[in-house]
Amino acid sequence: MHNMIIEDECDLNAPIQDASEGPTPTVEMTIDENYQFQQFLARYKKIKDKEAHFELRNALIEYLWEHRSDLES
Repeated sequence: MHNMIIEDECDLNAPIQDASEGPTPTVEMTIDENYQFQQFLARYKKIKDKEAHFELRNALIEYLWEHRSDLES
């Protein structure tokens, strides 16, 4: 079916363009597993911070209550 669509939509009079390759990018990989692990631990600690969780939850509750009273007025 794919080939049928290609044949149906193919423009035989379209100009043919040669593909040109760009320069190959140079990439330097530096892997410091200890640094990556420390970053992981820091992110995990931020996610699991109960105090921050309760502060955000309470701020959201306040925000929703404020907007609910605005909608009822």
